[in-house]
Amino acid sequence: MPANALAILEDIPRDLVPAALARLAARALEPVAPEPTDELLTADEVARIVKADKRWVQRHARELGGVKLSRRKLRFSRRRVLRYVEARR
Repeated sequence: MPANALAILEDIPRDLVPAALARLAARALEPVAPEPTDELLTADEVARIVKADKRWVQRHARELGGVKLSRRKLRFSRRRVLRYVEARR
């Protein structure tokens, strides 16, 4: 937000300040839509997206944003994988 973005408030006529405050307060109390949750993908699902085999995905897990959930479970953020694909285009 530019430093002078709030300067417009100085132009509100004094008799409208209470109404403006009430409107701003109501806006501040409106529920904010939650961000969509990111889906976790398996190596097989990522392999289909990046058009590679599962072993390649496992070897490049760090580049793809892979997270080890246990010794045998590796998951990937769908958003991060899609960003990787976009960056490679």
